[in-house]
Amino acid sequence: MDKKLLLHKLDSLLDLLVKTEPRDEKLPDNELFTSDLIMVRDWYDTIVGYPKWKEELDIVSVMNQANSIWKFRQKIKQLGWDDYNSVDEEIKAHVLKGEKIAAIKLYRKHQCEVCGKQVTLAEAKEYVDALAKTLKVNQ
Repeated sequence: MDKKLLLHKLDSLLDLLVKTEPRDEKLPDNELFTSDLIMVRDWYDTIVGYPKWKEELDIVSVMNQANSIWKFRQKIKQLGWDDYNSVDEEIKAHVLKGEKIAAIKLYRKHQCEVCGKQVTLAEAKEYVDALAKTLKVNQ
């Protein structure tokens, strides 16, 4: 994957994330940023600032997760956060308790019921692993 193209696509995703970030009162646990925004910003910064970024990141995984986030945030852009029943906190709680299988199941169910997307086990595992990495939980 060409670095310039990848950065361009991630920049577009970051722009969408910023536009669709919930207002402070909508964020759980008094957090300032969503995990999606943190994760994509980390990818972008790694690619820009780390010469061996291809060794640091699994590019296919990044692209798959970026596609999922893009679709999800496009739906948020249409519906708004008020009409969206987020389960991110439940997934996060499962990850923090070491309940990875429960987190994967919940993510898949949520993607199917709320987002109308069938997510494979591999895609769900990639999402949960990335979330665990963001939360700095041992896998």
